[in-house]
Amino acid sequence: MSAVKTKEQIRKNVLGSVFLTIFLDLVGFGMFIPIIPLVARRFGASDSEAVAVASIYSLGTLLAVAILGRLSDRLGRKKLLLGTVAVSTVAQFLTGLAQTYPILLAVRFIAGMASGNISVAQACISDVTTPQERGKSMALIGIAFGLGFSLGPAIGALISLFFPDHSLLGIGMAAAVLNLFNLVVVARRLPETHHGLAGPAMRELVEHVQKAGNPKATEQTTGVWWQDFRRLVQDKGFRIVLLLGFLQVFGFIGVESVLSLVLNDAFYITEQKHQYYAFMYIGFMLVLVNGGLTRPLIQRLGEVRTLNLGQFLLGITMIALPLVAPNHTLLYVFLFTLAAGSGLSNPSISSLTSRLAPNHMQGFALGTAQTLGALARIVGPATFGILYQTMGGGRSLFVSAALMLLGWLVAVVGLQSTHKRFMAEKVASN
Repeated sequence: MSAVKTKEQIRKNVLGSVFLTIFLDLVGFGMFIPIIPLVARRFGASDSEAVAVASIYSLGTLLAVAILGRLSDRLGRKKLLLGTVAVSTVAQFLTGLAQTYPILLAVRFIAGMASGNISVAQACISDVTTPQERGKSMALIGIAFGLGFSLGPAIGALISLFFPDHSLLGIGMAAAVLNLFNLVVVARRLPETHHGLAGPAMRELVEHVQKAGNPKATEQTTGVWWQDFRRLVQDKGFRIVLLLGFLQVFGFIGVESVLSLVLNDAFYITEQKHQYYAFMYIGFMLVLVNGGLTRPLIQRLGEVRTLNLGQFLLGITMIALPLVAPNHTLLYVFLFTLAAGSGLSNPSISSLTSRLAPNHMQGFALGTAQTLGALARIVGPATFGILYQTMGGGRSLFVSAALMLLGWLVAVVGLQSTHKRFMAEKVASN
């Protein structure tokens, strides 16, 4: 087998393993979505305390993502993924055994910390893909998210229907088994991708990627974390992308956190199973967009233009949803544009974050972006819950629309030079 084919096979193995790891992790997480608030109520929690379970999960992620990303730059990607998947397995098992609200909070916090491995998974992708390939490869994470978001709640709902008296235990055991399988996949199929710890064939691939990558890759020293952070944010484009990532998650969480209420109050979809269908539809559309649209668009237009399109679609969607109620046909039209906007924006932001950072700081850079995303997921639900109550329901989505369109305007103006530079690099590489 030629060296080119060997490199391509290694790359495919890494991308396939990372995809499966994220997919299984998201399915395990999604299985709990339909039941956790109801279980928290059963444990005596108020409605606000029941919602707080999701926030405590995101708090765990917030505290972990940057640390895990930075540790992976020093200790290697595989070790961190193995450790976090093992912790997630234990956390899912303990969630199934939880009998009180405080224990439920504690184990979901631990599970949230383990989910911080998303920055490590992104770093694996950046290790083995050239800048020109990175955007379409990051779309794999979007596909995994979409599949997990679609299948996870459905599986959780089915388990709840078959085991109504022990649904939390059944879901916890099923999620733990999935994570055990995930652990085996990482251990057996995923090679170490960190340049300093990789085997000879992988090291050759990473060196090839670095030569085609960011000129800053020659800077091979790291300092304490705040020094590294200062070096990252010296780049204007990187600062803008961090801001856009935060606005993206904070604005999107405005829809996600109140969508079930909007479906109930504005579109009169009151049966729980029909609400599940809406969320499954969004997940399925995310898979289609990431699999069939995002990758060729990034290849053709570049990350900046694809990001612009995605944010514009999200802004228009959030304006339209309250206005088209209670028309169910138009609801599903705009749920598709919601999925399309997210499916175009998120991989573009991940790719831009990676391409604007030095190669030896990929884990830290992606972890920093995920930290801001986790912060948005903590404050977003509470913020939009208050807005939903004070602004008369669905009109609270206008705030999300304003944030998305603000991000779109910032990207259009602030990332022009970044777009021109990347397109010039694409031309030069061809």
